[in-house]
Amino acid sequence: MFVKILNSFVIVIASTLLGRELANKYVNRVNELSALQVALSRLETEFEHYASHLPEAMIRIGNSIGGTAGKLFYIAGQSLTEKSSTLSEVWNTSLDLMKPEWSLRQEDSKILRRFGDQLGNSDREGQIRFIRLTLAQLHDEEVKARAAREKYDKMYRSLGLLGGIALAIILL
Repeated sequence: MFVKILNSFVIVIASTLLGRELANKYVNRVNELSALQVALSRLETEFEHYASHLPEAMIRIGNSIGGTAGKLFYIAGQSLTEKSSTLSEVWNTSLDLMKPEWSLRQEDSKILRRFGDQLGNSDREGQIRFIRLTLAQLHDEEVKARAAREKYDKMYRSLGLLGGIALAIILL
């Protein structure tokens, strides 16, 4: 009987952790979109007020932001200083390297890839306009992500716990 209770306890704990992990993806997506907006705002400031070189600006932003967004900017900045690849190639390679760490969806990645494709292709004013457009798109995605988080966060957490309890009862 003790073994059945112990197994039931393990099942409930495992399913609760699984539900929590699924819920955390929604929370992480909101946080990552917010951090990306902060990073892009800083990049806009670097272009507009400081006229910084892009690799140095990206490295500075990466160091100051932290997290996955900061790591993306740092890797892209480092790659720009070390390689003779185009900016678009470096950005897309950096996005590919970060993909396993992201909780972002395909729509978010498309926005970031479009940003990378346009970065460096126009004058300073054009760059600032495109950063602002990207910021607006990321903001829209963040609003959607917050709504999804509100909807699914509690559901997955509760479903994990209740599913584990139900499975434990069935197996008893």
